[in-house]
Amino acid sequence: MILNSLAAMLLGYVLDMMFGEMESQYSLTKLVSAIANTLKDKFKNRYVSSHEGQTLAGSLLLAVMLLIFVTPAVLLLVFSYKLHKIVGVLVEALIIFGVINEKKVGSYSSGILKALRKGKPLAARRKLSFLTDEDVTGLREEGITKLSVRAIAENTFENAVAPLFFVFIGGGIGGLVYLVINKTAKAVKHEDIYFSLTPRGMNDVFGYIPARIAAFLTVKDSRLLALDFVNAQSIWKRDGRNLKSINGSQTVAAFAGALDIEVVGDTYADEEFIPYEHIGDPKKDLDQSDIYYAQQLSYGAVFIAATVFALIKLAIGVIAALL
Repeated sequence: MILNSLAAMLLGYVLDMMFGEMESQYSLTKLVSAIANTLKDKFKNRYVSSHEGQTLAGSLLLAVMLLIFVTPAVLLLVFSYKLHKIVGVLVEALIIFGVINEKKVGSYSSGILKALRKGKPLAARRKLSFLTDEDVTGLREEGITKLSVRAIAENTFENAVAPLFFVFIGGGIGGLVYLVINKTAKAVKHEDIYFSLTPRGMNDVFGYIPARIAAFLTVKDSRLLALDFVNAQSIWKRDGRNLKSINGSQTVAAFAGALDIEVVGDTYADEEFIPYEHIGDPKKDLDQSDIYYAQQLSYGAVFIAATVFALIKLAIGVIAALL
């Protein structure tokens, strides 16, 4: 069973790198996000506006989302493996293909870079808006470059290394559980603190270890790419907790250090000055090529993660077979 799961993991990763996320609105990630956004208001408005009521509403939303997606997937996998192990591997690989989105990051970042090189900031902002949920209106080249590097770094952890980590632990179902938690947390992140408490708290817990693995692998990959390995290590340790997203900031810091740039500086939120949102040092001027190198860092870190997870799973499978 372990070796079947290994085959499915490798096939799912290869499928993602070949084809990327389907553009259809019915791709798995988009479907999860769409249903979470549809259900959140129903649950939020059904319960009284007390701390306890809204916390319960958010918890039930997450539970229902897991029930909607995980239960049918488990039944489908059980049925598929009972038909034939090859059928089971193929079905599990398709689930894994749906939860990993590394190719999408590379495709959008390449599009942003091409648009900037052609002097088309509007096209670059449009591509960037697909990669991040932040407001990109009016961003100039420097802002587009900064946000692109940050988005690539965050997505390296969130859409690739973290899903692979949970696929490694729990196969396609493990990856699906993480995807549902992550997309539900994304859907409610602008809601009140109590309604979003459980989804966002679970997302932080589930992402804690993968985020640090992703940052560690980014630092190692920066050495392979002849980037600033020493600075990547230093900035990761210094600035890895500087964003509100305690997990996402891990890879952002590693990327900023490797590229010798400042990715996030002093900002304002609701007219409040926030001096602590600072990641990286401007050791060199920002350049369009930073997007390219960020993309290569992402590909490398995810490839190393997939390889390491696969080798560990293979070793466990061989030992289990011998016993």
